[in-house]
Amino acid sequence: MMKRIAITTITATMILLIFFSYANNEAKAAENCTGITTNTKIWWDGVELRVGQIGRLEVLKDTDLYKLEDNQETYSRTLKAGEKYRIYAFKPGRLSVGGGYYVDRDSRVHYETPSKSKLALVACKKQEAEMSALSIKIGESKSSIEQKLGQAKRTSLNEYGINWNTHHNQYDHFYMVGYERDKVIQIYSNDESLYVNGVHKGLSGKEVVSLLGSPIKGIIKGNVNYLITNNEEEQTFYKSGNYITVFYDIHKGSKVTGIQVVTSSLEQKKDGRFGNQSFPLQQAFELQMFDLINAARVDNGLSPLNWGEEARSSSRKHSKDMAINNYFNHTNLQNESPFDRMDKEGIRYWAAGENLAMGHPSSIFAHEALMNSIGHRKNILQEEFTHVGVGVQFQQDTQRPYYTQNYFKPF
Repeated sequence: MMKRIAITTITATMILLIFFSYANNEAKAAENCTGITTNTKIWWDGVELRVGQIGRLEVLKDTDLYKLEDNQETYSRTLKAGEKYRIYAFKPGRLSVGGGYYVDRDSRVHYETPSKSKLALVACKKQEAEMSALSIKIGESKSSIEQKLGQAKRTSLNEYGINWNTHHNQYDHFYMVGYERDKVIQIYSNDESLYVNGVHKGLSGKEVVSLLGSPIKGIIKGNVNYLITNNEEEQTFYKSGNYITVFYDIHKGSKVTGIQVVTSSLEQKKDGRFGNQSFPLQQAFELQMFDLINAARVDNGLSPLNWGEEARSSSRKHSKDMAINNYFNHTNLQNESPFDRMDKEGIRYWAAGENLAMGHPSSIFAHEALMNSIGHRKNILQEEFTHVGVGVQFQQDTQRPYYTQNYFKPF
């Protein structure tokens, strides 16, 4: 029989868990280019080393500069002693200062190359620039997105009243994209390829602030200022007409683990903190959380889970009970545990667990919070689990969402 671990409670935007213990896989190794952005300056003896540069020269004696085109050599001008130039390429006996201009590599010039470590940093910066160019962007067309990401695997309503279009390859390269008139107005991803104003997965909070400035303290809608929670787990910024929420993984060095971008115009269309409750939104949150769970598992080297309809029923009933009766606990008012409730749904398992969350405005925020709580994270990344069902319910008067996740491995 497996050992049952004690229940843990986290207040504020609340989450609760109950789980069995298993060992987790080790996290993926850190990327070699972590910390290097397109704005990173790489210095070589006080002078910036630029992308594409392979060396530098100093003119010791006046020497001629030539233009080479179609194997034809044309005199351009004379470089004077003391002048310094970056070198970007070479030919036998010649050094290029860029633009097709060359000098003779002889005693009239002194040529040197940077260290291998410096060149590696430049290669990282070049890679970052290339990745940024490939990233999807606010304002990009739907057809362009589909060329990059393929057709959406799921379309579901979100709290802003538009649809998330969810793209992935067996939950790898995971993106959620929202459109208005076939133009991108909302993005979420946990993928390394998303670049937002230079911010991407793997950066530290300090590096994010250097790129985006200080986090905002609130969002004003009408006469109400809705305060923003900025902490070690998430920060929200306003940049170039967009609200950018950066999520951090405190269990992986507090590095960026996901990014959400919402245009200012879309944010202003949402009344209050929560979306307008509806059955379609309830169903959408459930399926979005299922996708987010699987994207996190694949990102951590695990297989995705299967959907459990009976577990959804058990989870949804418990979320509804908590919302109606205004409590938050694994044990319901009839003194039934999660396992009692799963038994009633006919779920037969050899291992099972439950996560709860409350008060998060979307499945994304709830998921990111659960991933930063070690116990909930263990359930999400539990290698032995094979199925999960998610149930969501909105509280009638506050519109506050309650989230329940039931995990299990069937007999």
